[in-house]
Amino acid sequence: MIRKILLPLLTAGILLFNYSNIIAKDNYFLDAVVFNSNDSTDGRIDVYIVVPYQLLTFEKLGDSFVANIDIDITLTDKDNNRIDFKHVKKTISTADYRESQGADGEFHKTFFRFGVANGTYSVSADIKDEFSDNLYEREREVTVIDFNRFSFSLSGILLLSQIEEIDGKYKITPFISDNIGTINSDFFAFFEIYNDNIPKTVKIAYRLLKKDEIVLEGELKEVEVKVGKNQSFVRIDASNMSLSGEYIVQIIAYDQSATEHEDIKVLAITQRSIKHQETLISFLDEDINKAIRMLRYIATDTEIDKIQNAKTDDLKREKLALYWKELDPTPNTVYNEAMNEYYQRIKYANEQFKSYTEGWLTDMGMVYIVLGPPIQVEKQSSMGNNVQYRLWQYSGNRTFLFADKNGFGNYRLERPYLFNEKYRYKK
Repeated sequence: MIRKILLPLLTAGILLFNYSNIIAKDNYFLDAVVFNSNDSTDGRIDVYIVVPYQLLTFEKLGDSFVANIDIDITLTDKDNNRIDFKHVKKTISTADYRESQGADGEFHKTFFRFGVANGTYSVSADIKDEFSDNLYEREREVTVIDFNRFSFSLSGILLLSQIEEIDGKYKITPFISDNIGTINSDFFAFFEIYNDNIPKTVKIAYRLLKKDEIVLEGELKEVEVKVGKNQSFVRIDASNMSLSGEYIVQIIAYDQSATEHEDIKVLAITQRSIKHQETLISFLDEDINKAIRMLRYIATDTEIDKIQNAKTDDLKREKLALYWKELDPTPNTVYNEAMNEYYQRIKYANEQFKSYTEGWLTDMGMVYIVLGPPIQVEKQSSMGNNVQYRLWQYSGNRTFLFADKNGFGNYRLERPYLFNEKYRYKK
């Protein structure tokens, strides 16, 4: 267990995506990171927004394909008072139709900066797609410390997928996902070091915690710190991470004399939350045959038999991976949106619709996995025979009526009588 450390602790806490919401997938990337300000305020909040092209609706205009978005950024304090607000309209244009569909993993980046006093803040971002009227919402919470109180401190942590040093300055690429489970390699944690004393040598390392338990510790490395602001980063190896869930990444600055992670020699510490969600790899590792059976709502019997009849589990994994690769809407990126959405729907069905069998095998699970979450759910009951009903409504005036006739939550599809549609990914 990690012990309490009475030092400047800067927490860039993140409100993680809730899969019980209507949208059962991540939509766009939002990050908010605290740094020491160069002006009279105590600190600043840098807000990064990355919107994948595949999320947006492009319309043809002349020789180009164009999308229009409105971005609203609201900064509120812990009492929900609005501290600041920014609104921008963005026009995104490309001459390549495939790019407009997200085939090359293209995205639009936007950056905002807020100068603030110390305190706890909520950063909310609303993005409206003007052509589809879809509204996407994300939120982050951050705490700004009073940097002036400390002679040595650390900024918040910005996750990066790439970093390049040019003439002593860093060119950085924010990691465009909240989920490090989408990669099977290392990533970078970027931060700033603030030193008001004489130049010194310190040692920097990272810790990865899950529910206060340390699951991974990085090696200590020496860093020369000048007076003023210093930029630095650490590389975190995610290739061996297989446990899904929420984690805390800590960056710790130790006295030069430290030879290992010793709390007594900590100079400053900063942390943020991340998540590692289940991907296809975790399903394959747990039970390849179940992962193949789970294809029943997307693949044909012939396709399933072709994968299942492979002679070894390794060959089954290879064939299953090839099957999903053919359905990847963005084959030039490491993230397979169709696969991830499909298995996330299965995960949700297992959590919400379990009865006598696993949730993904129930009638509710079947409809949810194929069509996604309903627009509206109505609860009904029959007083005479104590039957419980659930009515799911979808767009196009489609309705599905489920009945629980024994009181044990075993809802069976009553109307329509037959349902044999297949899952199809839609952006």
